[in-house]
Amino acid sequence: MATKRVTANTAAQELFNTPEHSKGKLTSLEVDNQGAAARTVRLQDVFTPDASAGVSSPTEQTVERKQVTVGAGLTASVPKEELEDLEFLGSCRAIASAIDASCVIIAGYHFE
Repeated sequence: MATKRVTANTAAQELFNTPEHSKGKLTSLEVDNQGAAARTVRLQDVFTPDASAGVSSPTEQTVERKQVTVGAGLTASVPKEELEDLEFLGSCRAIASAIDASCVIIAGYHFE
């Protein structure tokens, strides 16, 4: 199982990029917010669908897959059951409500 650690940022931070013809699955997600204010972290899936009948040049899609809010000085681990049905088709990115080096996002993942 691979893991990626990023700090909270209002710009998208890539957690992983799913290989073509695979699905990315989160195995764990932890948000450690040691900052002075609550932070909300959104996970986005950014991908471009394959060309299909009638759509020869599909456009990039962004889909929000999960949102987690963590209070100041707290750590939240998303239960495994909540992660089982999440699938990422492209780039899994984390976007936080504020830039905060004391708020860390740690994701465990694998590909199917």
